[in-house]
Amino acid sequence: MPSLTTQTWIRSGYETVGTELQAGNHALGRVSLLPWDTETFGFPVGTYETHADQLDPALQPDFVKLFHSWTLRSGVLLCSCSIPFGNAFWKAFLIERGFRFVDLSLRASLNGLRSAPLPPSRRMLRKAEAKDWELVAEIAAGSFRHGRYHADPLFPQELANRRYRDWMKRALSGEKPADHVFILEEAGSVAGFYHVTVEDGVADLRLAAVSPEWQRTTLGFDLYVSVLHLLKGCGVRRVVTSISASNTGVLNVYSTLGFHFAEPAAIYHWHAPGFPKT
Repeated sequence: MPSLTTQTWIRSGYETVGTELQAGNHALGRVSLLPWDTETFGFPVGTYETHADQLDPALQPDFVKLFHSWTLRSGVLLCSCSIPFGNAFWKAFLIERGFRFVDLSLRASLNGLRSAPLPPSRRMLRKAEAKDWELVAEIAAGSFRHGRYHADPLFPQELANRRYRDWMKRALSGEKPADHVFILEEAGSVAGFYHVTVEDGVADLRLAAVSPEWQRTTLGFDLYVSVLHLLKGCGVRRVVTSISASNTGVLNVYSTLGFHFAEPAAIYHWHAPGFPKT
């Protein structure tokens, strides 16, 4: 069984450097540039984080002025914002300020992996090697239809696909000891992969896919079951992940495997005037 080293990790793959929208005014929230998406898309991408359940009416004009000033200074063409799904204030406020709803995400978790009653594993996974890169990249670039970029009607789908390709390029780079990519083979070739990170006995299921020719078979389910058995054998106690609520196929798999769902979050995108730009 392979050894899984641990390290502090950021789900995105990079640590953001955020700044308060107005220095010293915590209530107005924080903005950050997203270097991994900026690098892939070729234009600045940001995120806005709220710091209160609602924004005081006296601060709302300041938000509008400061937010747009930041996007102009930074050259940001797209900015995301994730809020608790039940927050009515931010739902209305963001839409009034030019954001649009694009996706709903859920946090899924499986506690007590060591004693979880998993189905038998029917496949053996192996750790990815350098020779796997081209096939993994091809699968990653052509297997996903869910997530906020794919759900955004204004966003170029080719770029949304490229994001997953670059995601796996970083995961396979070996730069972060917490990253692990496992390969599922079929008929002597790479048929699927699973990217996970591990820290202090907790595994995050980051990204998984099987090639298009195997997507209507049981291979995908076998991949999920096999990675859980592998993690269990490595001493992982708890498994977490984040998933788009529109991805009902994988939601059903997680439900079958005993995962619980919580923390629904509504995701919004703001686009600069004229987006997308060539």
